[in-house]
Amino acid sequence: MIRSTLLAGLSAGLLWAPAHPSVAADEPKKADPAPKAEPAPKAEPAPMGGISPQTQKINEFILKGYENAGIKKPAEKANDYEFLRRVFIDLQGRIPTPEEVIDFESDRGPNKRTRLVRRLLNEKYTPKNASGRPVTEIPGLVTPRRQKSVPIDYSGGYAENFSELYTVWLLTRSGVDNVYREQFRYWLEEQFDKNTSYRDLVVELISATGKSNGDPTKEKVSPAVHYVFRHLGDPIMAEQKGARVEYEKEGKFDNVPITSRVTRMFLGIQTQCTQCHDHPQAKEWKQRDFWGVNAFFRTTDKRGAQTAMMKKNAPVANYVELTDVPGWNKDMTVFYDQRDGQRKAMFATMLKDVAQAEADQRSTKTLNSANNAAGKTRRQVLADWVIQHDNFEKAFVNRMWGHLFGRGLHKEPTVDDFKSDNEVVHPELLNYLAEQFKQYNYDIKKLLEWICTSDVYQLSHVAVKGLTDVKYDPYFARMPLKAQSPEVLFESLVVATRVRARLTEEAFYGDKNDPQKPGLKNTWTSKLTSNFGDDEGNEANFNGTIVQALMMMNGRELNGQIKGDKGKGLLADVIAKRGNPAGVYDELFLMTVSRHPTAAELARLEEIRNGKGRINLGPPAGGKGPSVGTPVPPAAASDVSYYEDVLWALLNTNEFMLNH
Repeated sequence: MIRSTLLAGLSAGLLWAPAHPSVAADEPKKADPAPKAEPAPKAEPAPMGGISPQTQKINEFILKGYENAGIKKPAEKANDYEFLRRVFIDLQGRIPTPEEVIDFESDRGPNKRTRLVRRLLNEKYTPKNASGRPVTEIPGLVTPRRQKSVPIDYSGGYAENFSELYTVWLLTRSGVDNVYREQFRYWLEEQFDKNTSYRDLVVELISATGKSNGDPTKEKVSPAVHYVFRHLGDPIMAEQKGARVEYEKEGKFDNVPITSRVTRMFLGIQTQCTQCHDHPQAKEWKQRDFWGVNAFFRTTDKRGAQTAMMKKNAPVANYVELTDVPGWNKDMTVFYDQRDGQRKAMFATMLKDVAQAEADQRSTKTLNSANNAAGKTRRQVLADWVIQHDNFEKAFVNRMWGHLFGRGLHKEPTVDDFKSDNEVVHPELLNYLAEQFKQYNYDIKKLLEWICTSDVYQLSHVAVKGLTDVKYDPYFARMPLKAQSPEVLFESLVVATRVRARLTEEAFYGDKNDPQKPGLKNTWTSKLTSNFGDDEGNEANFNGTIVQALMMMNGRELNGQIKGDKGKGLLADVIAKRGNPAGVYDELFLMTVSRHPTAAELARLEEIRNGKGRINLGPPAGGKGPSVGTPVPPAAASDVSYYEDVLWALLNTNEFMLNH
């Protein structure tokens, strides 16, 4: 019962609501300080110095956008705690640990925010405590595979985070068994860790052949084959029952999913509806454009399956294979039916450039022997033409902007929908960043650094009065509130509860030979996905409702990781470390919401612990009179179960669940 009081007192009454309003409000009345409690340290925004010329240009273009929209003053800068948490979630895929918060808080050097961004992308680092000494252990980062938590490999953490992001974006969250998903994710992690050029990464994803796993000294091996393999579509069916499909004429698979996924993922152009008809809104995209790209995949074959297809005890091999068969679809022509019943033919033709589409022109890149003298496979030619497309760089810039801000640079928030009726609100900014990204050899880390050190990325989520209308959203006068993805929310829960240090590798990751033992990671992520995301990697747009709170509150697995046993466990360790209630509260806030509690929050928590809180049960019988409440029993200063309830309440707040 006490959890309800704590959650109400923190989530609705104190935590984040008055302390961090979504709209700037008048100065609230000061609360009485908590007994014997030090006030939370101030976190004035650190100046962002040492920035690159590209970051300066971002600042200039955004200011120009403010002027065009009549925005005289954007939101204030986020304080250091908010900025720290935000950039950790976006680049590392998790919240910071208390040790990392203290390290950043204690940094008095110049350009601390710029240095933090570069550190999170490129470095190994050991945080320092409040006394300036290197920490020797970080409980939230100990794992079954890495018992030594320092130095922290931030470059590796960035690679792991972006490999998770791209695994979801490229494969979706379902339809692929974990053994294959991990093959693909590990390969992506290696590419991000090496800072492989984005251009080279895309070429391999589109054109890869061979097995997904094996001995590369004896055979062609590329885990990248999982991308095309996942989306090849259904086998082509014969027009007459019992007839044989002529692979040499049509190919083996319809390739419908991979066609639209390639144009959407790498060019930011949605062609899925043009499979059946010309685009109803964006008139520049025609049905023939879809089938021209489709023809590039008609020589592709696959062996194996990425899922057991619900077959009980079906064996899962350790690889799948993707090959190209030159003898298939020899004339490079795909036939398709229009809505008026006419059957049309389309050669293997690259999607036209955006400039051509705007001028109502057709593509000039049709595959033939003259432009493929090198004898490349069709997918290799397609990959070359994709990276030459005039929207290739813009599509990636917009996707990264959307990752960091929750929306792209268009009128509509979708990051991958370039079309004539979706205006680019910041065309100069988009063009400039695309050009710089190309000039710097498609360096993903550079692009992220430029954006994360900009003024607009540092803005508070608290809107200035008069700028709350959605029409101002495309101008980024404040940082939009963003839902954490299920994968990031899982990692944040793991860091906050320090669960990895208490579990064996099998208990955490699961037994790959026994599907009945999926492990904590798979169990939690599955539940979080069903509540916070979807199969396509689109995260729920929420501000933290009772539905999400109840999902976490009723989670048996999470509850089991919070509760201790006979004076042992997470909270017992925190009490032993910090000693008094004020210290324990401070540690719990740092563990979850990455800041110190305010004096008002400390006072309210002590009020509840001392038995002065009440559980509101609603109006009395008959519905007349004031609401009544049941007193909350007091708890001792070292009561583990009480602090477990405080931690539980913090984990269920908007401030924990949202990226703000």
